[in-house]
Amino acid sequence: TYAGAKAVDGNTATRWSSVYSSPQWIRVDLGSAKSVGRVLLRWEAGYGRAYRIEVSGDAATWTTVYSTTAGDGGTDNVAFTPRTARYVRMYGTTRATSWGYSLWEFQIYNT
Repeated sequence: TYAGAKAVDGNTATRWSSVYSSPQWIRVDLGSAKSVGRVLLRWEAGYGRAYRIEVSGDAATWTTVYSTTAGDGGTDNVAFTPRTARYVRMYGTTRATSWGYSLWEFQIYNT
């Protein structure tokens, strides 16, 4: 019901939700290498207190472009030095609630 595709479907009434443990992640395949420089996360009530934004060209080797241990839910507009990547993921390490991580939207931009 809360599959990963629902976080990238452009519908703010649907969401992705993980199981109730840490760590958890959601990965987006951009289809080909693209310049990535900003991520917008619209959290549901189950948000990440600590999480990283990571990018990869092959989904095997990941580079952290942003990390926080002070997530407060709501909307996170995360900008970073643009990188070329095919894959982008939110890697949650600490949940803020007893629920899983949950995103209404996971949007990726070039700047």
